[in-house]
Parts: sequence; structure tokens; C-alpha cells
Amino acid sequence: MQLSIYGHEMIVIYTTVANIEQAKLIAKTLLAERLVACVNMWPISSMCSWNEKIESSTEVAMFLKTTNACQEAVYQRVIELHSYECPAIITIDVKQSHPAFAQWVQTETSS
Repeated sequence: MQLSIYGHEMIVIYTTVANIEQAKLIAKTLLAERLVACVNMWPISSMCSWNEKIESSTEVAMFLKTTNACQEAVYQRVIELHSYECPAIITIDVKQSHPAFAQWVQTETSS
């Protein structure tokens, strides 16, 4: 199978949110605004150092599948909709992907 040359256009943005309700709100907003093509959500257990204390919580992790062209707008919307003071919002570059999937992401995020 030949891998996509579109990989350099596609990115995955990773973030975590407090609960499934917030995850669904962010996902629905980004999908409705055509800023992402797909969102994956799953429950996780997290630990971090915050305000000089070790915190432990349950959260929802999210993969936001989008393009480089939408990255800044996705960051802005996630920050607007997020409940955390300092949310983790991390871009993961996609080196390769299935050609049809990469094209679908490109199509779904084109205005």
C-alpha cells in the first residue's frame, strides 16, 4: 500500500478536558465549524504537578484530526471553550497516512 503524500498537510491536535460533556461540546463545535474532520475521545487517569501539589484526576483525552491550515483556529476555539486555566493543547505532525483518509480530512476541513 502506498502511503499518502498528504501527510504533511494533516495534523492531530491532542488535548484533555474535565469531562465527556465538555469533550462533546468542543467536538460538536469544531465539527460544525469545519475546523476538524474527526474527533476521538476516551477516558483517562491523569496526574500532574499544579500549584506545588501533585494532583490526580479523571479526564477525557481528545484527538482532533485536522490540517495545518486550521491549526490556529482550532487552538483559539479550544481555548475559548475549555474550562482549564492552562489547557494542554499539543500538535502532532502526521508523517504518513492512508491517502483516502488524508484526502477526506482535507475535504472536510475546507470551507
